[in-house]
Amino acid sequence: MPLDGFAVHHLQHELSKALVGGKINKIYQPEKDELILNITNKKSKYELLISANNNHPRIHFITATKENPQSPPMFCMLLRKKLSNGIITAVRQIEFDRIVELTVTSKDELFDFSEKKLLVEIMGRHSNIILLENGIITDSIKRINRFVSSFREVLPGRSYVAPPMNKRDFSSLDDEEFKKLLLSAPDKKIDKAVMDSFQGISKLIAREVCNRLDINTEFAASDIPESLICKIKNILTVLKGSPKYCIYKDPDSKEIKDFSTVAITLFDGMEASCYPDVSQMLEDYYRLKDSHQRIKERTASISQIIGNKLERNYNKLNKLTEDRKNAEDADKFRLYADMLYANLYALKSPVKEVVLDNFTDGTKITIPLDIRKTPGENAKKYYDRYNKAKRALSYIDEQTQKTKEEIYYLESILDSISKCDSIGELREIKDELAENGLIKSYKKSKKNQQQSLSAPDVFRSSEGYDILVGKNNKQNDMLTTKTASKDDLWFHVKDQPGSHVVVRCEGKTPGEATIFEAAMLAAYFSKAKMSSNAAVDYTLIKFVKKPKSAKAGMVIYTDNKTVYVTPSEKKVTDLKNNMTS
Repeated sequence: MPLDGFAVHHLQHELSKALVGGKINKIYQPEKDELILNITNKKSKYELLISANNNHPRIHFITATKENPQSPPMFCMLLRKKLSNGIITAVRQIEFDRIVELTVTSKDELFDFSEKKLLVEIMGRHSNIILLENGIITDSIKRINRFVSSFREVLPGRSYVAPPMNKRDFSSLDDEEFKKLLLSAPDKKIDKAVMDSFQGISKLIAREVCNRLDINTEFAASDIPESLICKIKNILTVLKGSPKYCIYKDPDSKEIKDFSTVAITLFDGMEASCYPDVSQMLEDYYRLKDSHQRIKERTASISQIIGNKLERNYNKLNKLTEDRKNAEDADKFRLYADMLYANLYALKSPVKEVVLDNFTDGTKITIPLDIRKTPGENAKKYYDRYNKAKRALSYIDEQTQKTKEEIYYLESILDSISKCDSIGELREIKDELAENGLIKSYKKSKKNQQQSLSAPDVFRSSEGYDILVGKNNKQNDMLTTKTASKDDLWFHVKDQPGSHVVVRCEGKTPGEATIFEAAMLAAYFSKAKMSSNAAVDYTLIKFVKKPKSAKAGMVIYTDNKTVYVTPSEKKVTDLKNNMTS
């Protein structure tokens, strides 16, 4: 769920306790909509992440580092000028809304101390980070003009106007005001009425309140007894004062479903991972969520480039297939020529076509003629077409093979992109594409040049064998040609792009269970992921060879066997969990 008023409330307490009195040392902007503030307070160091991402806006402490651009964006440079070495004097939540205000005292251009405010508006696609001085907008990470929002402009020099607040802070209302506001739209369903009436109430919290009071969420607000309406406010107050920071997972698939900063009875059947503070929970929750979103955004243009090249190659293959079919009809042109030469004596006047006896089978055959040419010239024309078609066949076959290889390679790139989990893996894919001239080469920083190849995923079979899975062509190459030993088992989905999978045998012979599990992983991490009976080839590494000048990830193999499997996400999760058990 997105950060609601309850999460922001508990975050504000956590941030205020750690940051008030702290000094801002460094400011980074690793993404176009994201900041990291390096803060020191009482000999403790903090990395504060502030994100205005449309999908995952948030503010919390982080422990993992993020890669920064070579040159800082303009907003980052402005914040460094205005806030560097500043002291955080207050962190507060605006009413019970999803707005956090950081007050910073720092020296201005005249070396006088002045107060600035950094506002973090956590509001989905309207999220923003705004720097204010004396109520005037200095700048924001997202500039909003009147063409984007008719209600308020967020531009340098404009007076700051708060987002429209049509809701009230429930804790500031007495019972009568609470009841009146909740029943202001009597026909709304009760959970929606709670959400729409009060600040910071998410759908999950609204349904949790109803669940605790045994209220059917299909009921309208006007159908709820007055005694229960008063209790709704009491439950919200209890939740506000009873923090519990948990991430909830499906007990079978281990898939993360949601998080909350209060106890959620609706999730009693789920597996809960609880945390001592909000930031640790949010960092774990968003680590994959946000990473996948960022990867998706960064790969969109690459996927489009590869998709366009694939479409051109599909069209080329169709045209080659058509040309081959025409070339295969070349024998009839030779037959036409032979018959015309054999009957030159009978062909005197120019005609559009002639019907002759086919001396190969005795049937009649109609031969089109060009009336502008003599019969002999028509025969020569057909011989020329025959010879041209025969020469074309070898060229067509050569181009067809090259086109099929290019299609396979491009599909393998799309498969690698779909499995990409980190910026490092994305960089490897971009490096490979640049090396093959599919995208423009880019200048690498010294840090990027020194970074080693990302590691393949590691699973453990039910029999205790390690199974390594490459997720892109460079990983596949390294795994197959460098990491694996000659007696390890190698797996790959048959005739489709996919991961190279290696079972580390270490002198032992894996049983059928390990072979099946490795084959299942090979099918799962391939284009055959959704197949119900995927064919997977496997052989010893010593029978896998990389042809000279072959592209990354391309190999040939012999002495293989084939096993048929159905990919299963649950089994993949179980094999991954075996590594920690």
